[in-house]
Amino acid sequence: MTIKYFISSAILLFSMLANAQQGKMSPEVRQRIESQRIAFITQRVHLTPDEATKFWPVYNEYRDALKDMRDDFERPDLENISDEEASRVIDKHMQMEQKRLDLKKNLTTRLKGILSPRKILLLHAAEMEFNRELLRKAQEFRKQ
Repeated sequence: MTIKYFISSAILLFSMLANAQQGKMSPEVRQRIESQRIAFITQRVHLTPDEATKFWPVYNEYRDALKDMRDDFERPDLENISDEEASRVIDKHMQMEQKRLDLKKNLTTRLKGILSPRKILLLHAAEMEFNRELLRKAQEFRKQ
């Protein structure tokens, strides 16, 4: 199957998300998008079966940690926030950015024992391409 097929399928699923109530993604849609992400990355990075067996548990642990960070993110009322509260939110945001960088560094270190440096770069490119295409299609869908 081609990369375009995987992206098109993910886009279709993403559009289903756009129609969901209050912008909440159903577990089924989330799972389908993640399945498409897995297929896309596996193909784009050219993971062998042995590499995939070792790669996916490490990568999924990283993605879960990022998701937990997003769930903890504080979204203040910017119109009514005090300077003291704004300062606290900024500090927390910077701590989260550092944690995100630390997670990325840890992932890269762990992947060096599983994948070649070239495949690690392919992974980063595949992640960006997949996410960029999802966002682009979501924006197109919203315009319609």
